[in-house]
Amino acid sequence: MEQPALLSIIRTEASYRFRLDLPDGPIGQEYSTDITPELRERLRRALQTINQTGQHSEVRRQSQTQKFGPTNEALLTLGRFLFDSLLPAPLQETLRRLDSTLLISTNTPDIPWELLYDNSTKSRRYICQALSVGRLLLQDREQTQRGASLDRVTRSKANKRDTQGLSVLFLVNPTSERPTAEEEVASLCTSLPESVTRIILYRQQANQLEMRVRISSEAPHVLHYAGPLPVNTADNEPALALAGNAQLDKGALEQLLQGLPKHPLVFLSYHEEERANRNATGAQHNILDRDEQMERLAGSILAAGAGSVVVQRWPIPASKAREFMMLFYQDIADGVTLGEAMRRARIAMAQHYSDDTSWLSFVLYGDPTQRLVVSTLSNKERQFEQHIDPFDDSQLMSPLLSSGNSPDRRFMKAVLEFALNEARRMHKDYLGTPHLFIALTKLDGGCTQDALRSLGFSPKQVRDVIRLALGSGKATSDTPILPTRRCKEILQTAESNAINAGSSSVDERAIAQAVLSEGDGVTHELLTKLGINPTQLIEMILTSNAHALLELVPSATSNQERAADELQGAINPEAIAKGSNSALEKLGRDLTKQASNKQLPPLIGREKELRQLMQTLMLKDRNNPILIGDSGVGKTTIVAGLAQRIVDGKVPPELRGKRLIELSASSLVAGTKYRGEFEERLLKVLEEAETGGNIILFIDEMHLLIGTGRAADGSIDAAGILKPALAGGRLRCIGATTPQEYRLIEKDAAMERRLRPILIEEPSPEDALVILQGMRDLYEEHHHASITDEALQAAVHLSVQYLPNLRLPDKACSVLDEACSQARVFSIEDESQQQDDLDEIGAQPVITAAMIAEIISSRTGIPVRAPGREERDRLLSLESRLKSRVIGQDEAVKRVAQAIQVSRAGLKPRNRPAGVFMFLGPTGVGKTELARALAAEVFGSDEHLIRVDMSEYMEKHSVSRMIGAPPGYVGYDQEGQLTGKLRRRPHCVVLLDELEKAHPEVFDLFLQVFDAGRLTDAQGHTVDAQHAIWIMTSNVGTDMLGRSMPSGFRASIKGTAEEMQRDRLMDRLRETFRPEFLNRIDDVVIFHPLNQEQTHSITRLQINELAARLLEQGLILHADDSAIDLLCKEGFSQTQGARPLRRVIERLLTVPLSLRILLANIPQNGEVHVSAIDGKLEIDIREPSARVEVPVDAHVEAQT
Repeated sequence: MEQPALLSIIRTEASYRFRLDLPDGPIGQEYSTDITPELRERLRRALQTINQTGQHSEVRRQSQTQKFGPTNEALLTLGRFLFDSLLPAPLQETLRRLDSTLLISTNTPDIPWELLYDNSTKSRRYICQALSVGRLLLQDREQTQRGASLDRVTRSKANKRDTQGLSVLFLVNPTSERPTAEEEVASLCTSLPESVTRIILYRQQANQLEMRVRISSEAPHVLHYAGPLPVNTADNEPALALAGNAQLDKGALEQLLQGLPKHPLVFLSYHEEERANRNATGAQHNILDRDEQMERLAGSILAAGAGSVVVQRWPIPASKAREFMMLFYQDIADGVTLGEAMRRARIAMAQHYSDDTSWLSFVLYGDPTQRLVVSTLSNKERQFEQHIDPFDDSQLMSPLLSSGNSPDRRFMKAVLEFALNEARRMHKDYLGTPHLFIALTKLDGGCTQDALRSLGFSPKQVRDVIRLALGSGKATSDTPILPTRRCKEILQTAESNAINAGSSSVDERAIAQAVLSEGDGVTHELLTKLGINPTQLIEMILTSNAHALLELVPSATSNQERAADELQGAINPEAIAKGSNSALEKLGRDLTKQASNKQLPPLIGREKELRQLMQTLMLKDRNNPILIGDSGVGKTTIVAGLAQRIVDGKVPPELRGKRLIELSASSLVAGTKYRGEFEERLLKVLEEAETGGNIILFIDEMHLLIGTGRAADGSIDAAGILKPALAGGRLRCIGATTPQEYRLIEKDAAMERRLRPILIEEPSPEDALVILQGMRDLYEEHHHASITDEALQAAVHLSVQYLPNLRLPDKACSVLDEACSQARVFSIEDESQQQDDLDEIGAQPVITAAMIAEIISSRTGIPVRAPGREERDRLLSLESRLKSRVIGQDEAVKRVAQAIQVSRAGLKPRNRPAGVFMFLGPTGVGKTELARALAAEVFGSDEHLIRVDMSEYMEKHSVSRMIGAPPGYVGYDQEGQLTGKLRRRPHCVVLLDELEKAHPEVFDLFLQVFDAGRLTDAQGHTVDAQHAIWIMTSNVGTDMLGRSMPSGFRASIKGTAEEMQRDRLMDRLRETFRPEFLNRIDDVVIFHPLNQEQTHSITRLQINELAARLLEQGLILHADDSAIDLLCKEGFSQTQGARPLRRVIERLLTVPLSLRILLANIPQNGEVHVSAIDGKLEIDIREPSARVEVPVDAHVEAQT
């Protein structure tokens, strides 16, 4: 295989540097172009124009090339500029003569070098339309600048898998955020060649486990990802999002690709609706920023083991993206190299859509000479006439037809000639069964024409309908036409029909019977939509000559069925080797068999639900129960409990001896490659379940059946196939889904009518504890650990308190399981010591309540302690710890601390938030600081503070920003700013700052929050708010706090004066807020202005913080009273409170100290003495004195 040419482009501050290495040539010549201000500005404007063009795709056609048709003026302008202004003249001439594949290695992902346009008289072409072009990621920029040659891209040799057709694994909408991606992939799959194997993982199926199974079993050549791009990991590295909030980063992808025999292609698609949503939220991402992100993602995927990556750089209309992908996949399925397939697709798109930049959106990273499959037809070099007699090839001969005399095929060859001409007329590069049927309708006086006319249809009318449905292709008169696999099978079946009928030739009746007996083909479907029953049409064709076919029909039917069975057995012997229940055994999971082998979890409790389930199954009509409950409440376990009851014989006689088989939607879809295979598989499963008589199907995630198997043309889905079986009572089926997903089933009234809902509620904590006690032996046996009763109680109590978004008993079981696993890992950390201990005492890890609390803490990020004395002591000391951070507001701190203690003691009304407070007071007195301190002391970190600036919600409609836009509005699929944060951190302090500045109707949103402890977003999801502490700050009426105060610092208000002042503030509040809002507030806390002593304490507190930071540098800070007085005087303002104090300390003390440290004027372990002299702050640096070493984490007191 030829080596590609390598064009290296390096951008520096002052120039562009180029080097072109030709295949098998000497070291390439280096060139450079200086970057002038004018050149830079022209490039910026050209890229900006392309940016806008790519985003809007609305540029009018302005010009026309000679070779490739009309193209966009913006593209031409940029392409000419890149070629004429940036490329040196010698390099231009070399590229004009280049006829090999070109690799571009550059550090400029923002510049589309594929657009290089040679406007000379001879060429007039884009480089990406004339050559196969790919991009290499520049891994070592300095090495490239020195002129060292880059390593050539390694290529894998073709293996046996490469000759079996292209295989594509589709990962579709893994985050459930892009429903249009499912439509896109469905349309794409229907338009792909029949030779392409399609493996599709939808939504929840798109996880690492399913991918690992499919990759190991199917060995796909292509991974096609249709999901949000890209996602950043915790290390700020780009990754692909998978189902369940998982991410496919470099490490995970590398493990998945290790089992493949060849480096695959990864195709990353991106769709128009994503751009619209992003613009609606005000995001400012443009194509230039995205190029860098996508290049990093492509580099990560290539490093993980992919051979090449195709990136869609910006969103384009779905129809254009589908057409480009279809053209690209068709070529690589025929064995064309990736670079050449990209070139052909670009040319076709540029010709068909002259004013569209869609073809520019796709960029190939990696090896453009990579060939994924080797065409079994030698890249279509042989003409169709050599295949017109497919039985000449012994490999295509079925064992069924290998013996005996073959019938005369002259009539069949004449029909094939008609079909071949029809395919050429429609510009197709393949011959399919619809072309065969059109040929049959052209036989004048034939039995097909006679049968159609008898049914009231014109043969010409039927031909036109089929032609319209197939559409026109893109093949030219020179394009070879090849028969499809299904067409060959039909011809084999036709010859089999002739042999079985005792005919000496393959006549029209044998061919028509083979074509129309194809129950899942295009012809069969089109005739059905026309109102023609294909079965009736076959009978009329066969009976058009009564004398000849009265003897043929009975024998032909039985012989054909036997021949089809023998042929299927010859092609796939395993398919008929499993007996009567082969489909169910292959696709389903026998729960009763697993129950007999003790492989199912035990069912504890749930007697009521299990009784309802059995009663529904015994009904005469509508005997199909569907379990509806949130994830984790135990729906599947209830079904497993029914299977165990059936095995134990503890069911009514009507249910004894039944087999309970679990069926998943993914198992039905997996491996189906051609139209009709899915429907055939599902029908076979239902037929076996009905004829068996003792089978009950269990379909988990039953809502997935709605739409599964439905193609873009509106064909029937899995639910439509299942309805007749459910309606007649011949089949018993149990479904399971969540309340949210059950809405999909409710939309299908016919499906919903056939099901009987059974609501599965979350068990109470007492019931959950009983369940855990019943499962204790299973966990102890699995983990070889001992679980205490306190650990079981803590698992239930703490999971209820700290994991409100999950459900019992699953969350308690999950916490207990993780605690056991962690204990086992820690127990063997020192393996030798542990072995000695086990030998001596035979001990096992003991799971305690403290271990459960540690697991909860690691999940939530909150310091959780097991219920006990330590937790009580921490709550009792809450007031003193808050006072150490908030100075001068003892009464406010006391009232807040008491409310929190009442809540944690369990005396708070159920479902109400942990606390709802209104903080009133002037600025700079500690309102926000108390909220921050409360988050740190109660929840362990300042990060558990959610701050909402209510001044941003001054408009009535702005409430949608908190809970999300309602259905039908822009941004409906995005979560609200408040509900999203609260869902991720239910244990937090929510600070509603400057409350009075919000629109009055915004306050209505919080009525249900403060009263019921829940918040419902625009999509109907309920967010738990009862574990949050809600704090509202306001300046309403605070001007009255200073009216009765003397100038300077305020003395303490006592007795009646303070009560009168509070009454006046409450009157002002009632004027501003409605009564129903104020009545839901636990306490209105008033913050008073600070006096001189309190300001001194705040100054000392902030000096202590600075001293602690200096101690980490090995320095000790001493600040005397004069320095404190000066800082207090400069930093306190009657109108702004203590808020300017931190800035004064920064200006007078921190900045001068930092300069001294940077200048290295402070000795190591030195002492910094700060004092005020003549109204100025003096800093004295001294050598370290003899002293006792102070630990770095010690509390540092300012010296007075």
